[in-house]
Amino acid sequence: MPKLGVSAVVVNLTATQPTAGSYLTAYPSGTSRPLASDLNFGPGQTIPNLVVVKLGAGGKFSVYNAQGNTHVIADVVGYYD
Repeated sequence: MPKLGVSAVVVNLTATQPTAGSYLTAYPSGTSRPLASDLNFGPGQTIPNLVVVKLGAGGKFSVYNAQGNTHVIADVVGYYD
């Protein structure tokens, strides 16, 4: 849980065991999803990417998967006040 006053987090975002080629987009919860992707992957790949994402409502962020199913791992490695 982020501490009070945190505006963004640095996250190692990993897709693993995807059923189809797709992409993930991380964005502040409660806001419109941006058009850009943060992580692109093919079926069956396990692939990470380090991203910075602003926090939205309740100090949270959302992750969108464009198609298929995938496991998503989000490791918070830092934050911005």
